Amino acid sequence: MTRIANLPLALLLLTTALTGCLDGNDSTDLEETTIIQNSADIATLNEDIEAISDILDADLALIEALDARVDALENESADNTTDTQIAELQAEIDAISDILDADLLLMEAVEANISAVSADLDAVESRLAAAEAAVTTLESAVASINAMLADHATQIAALEAELENATSCQLVPFGNCADADLSGADLSGMDLTGIVLRSANLEGANLSGARLNESLLMNIEGNSSTNFSNAYLRYADLTDANLGSADLTGADLYSADLTDAYLYGADLTDAYLYSADLKFADFTSATVTNTNFDDTYWHQTIWTDGDRYDSNQA
Repeated sequence: MTRIANLPLALLLLTTALTGCLDGNDSTDLEETTIIQNSADIATLNEDIEAISDILDADLALIEALDARVDALENESADNTTDTQIAELQAEIDAISDILDADLLLMEAVEANISAVSADLDAVESRLAAAEAAVTTLESAVASINAMLADHATQIAALEAELENATSCQLVPFGNCADADLSGADLSGMDLTGIVLRSANLEGANLSGARLNESLLMNIEGNSSTNFSNAYLRYADLTDANLGSADLTGADLYSADLTDAYLYGADLTDAYLYSADLKFADFTSATVTNTNFDDTYWHQTIWTDGDRYDSNQA
């Protein structure tokens, strides 16, 4: 009787615990761990129902046995003692019947809770399926974005390389070496046609025999070690070039622009300056042996004697 009497309390506690599992946040916040927990709860409830069924079967067998005893006692005798025993047995049967009724009600409650948990599981599984579909979509989107980023990174690298090529010194025809430090560089014999050497440092640089036709040499910085001997400088722009004491022997400066060029002490032996623009150029103390100054333009040009002239003094 003790085991049967404690069963309703155990089922009540179990039902309370199950109800607690179903309370809380909206099912939209349930995660896969909740499904696992609820599945375990359902399994436990199924086991409890089976145990309760076994107990009910045992209780029914006990009631049948008690009924048999009551019938036997009624058949044996009708004295007061037997009547008393029959009454006690009947009372026990009634109590067991009440417990059975209560157990049946609890079983129904447990089954209802199982149905509710199953419904929650179905809802959560549906939401998880939708979430997995959304995750798949997001993963595809992320993969696409990563591919785009990789493509953009490649394009950026190519543009940076182009920018580097555009802004760094390139010692090639029509290259850009503006402001480059080429002091002491050996550029002899190189084809640098049309190169931009604006404001470059050419102190000590060797450009002998270099092809510099149509090059931009404005504001270059040379010195007595700068060598332009036999260089091709046709149509070159040497405006404001500092070529003091530089070696320009045999240089071809046909139609070159030497406006404001500083050629103090420069060696122009055998140089060819036909049709060159010499306005404001400074030839003070320059060596001009066999230098061709035919058809050159003079204006405030400082000749080798240090005086300014507006006409050809060569």
